[in-house]
Amino acid sequence: MKKILGQPITIRNWELKIASFFQEQNEAFCLYKGDYEDFKVSDVLVRIHSACLTSEVFEMQTCDCKWQLNYGIDLIGESKAGILIYLPYQEGKGNGLFNKIQSLELMKSGLSSSDSYQALGLPADNREYGFAIQILKEFGVKRVKLITNSPAKVMACVDGGILISERIPAIINNPNKNVLQLLKEKKRDFNHFIEL
Repeated sequence: MKKILGQPITIRNWELKIASFFQEQNEAFCLYKGDYEDFKVSDVLVRIHSACLTSEVFEMQTCDCKWQLNYGIDLIGESKAGILIYLPYQEGKGNGLFNKIQSLELMKSGLSSSDSYQALGLPADNREYGFAIQILKEFGVKRVKLITNSPAKVMACVDGGILISERIPAIINNPNKNVLQLLKEKKRDFNHFIEL
């Protein structure tokens, strides 16, 4: 694994550091606060986040990804020790941007996000989090407070030997009708920890 660590950056008015990791043609970008000693002894606040170009850059109002990203950054900015791992190669639930755009077109006909990917002959969710777990271990992290609604991310930590001391919900307040529908689908199709 190749890595670059420690460059200072200001994002959303928080003084953080950035890191970049590269392994087997996959890249990850991290925002973090704290140092290795903090990560070894603290319950580190962690957000594992998959890229969503359509919402995070172009502000499409069809999902909660941008809100969850900003929420994670703000919580980490407020913390003593926190890491946000951003996975650009997991666009479109790991199916890629091209397939994501096709799925958005299918969703106009009433298909759910998961059904639209399956209609394209793809997995409903093709993501895996092994690279993210390796990055946490590179930072020396042993215990985390995980910001997520996803059981898959919880299990990735558990299976990877990372102890979860707390799961912090990432719930959008006052979602529009499209996001509300998506949250219902996440709860139904992927058993997300979401109270509606």
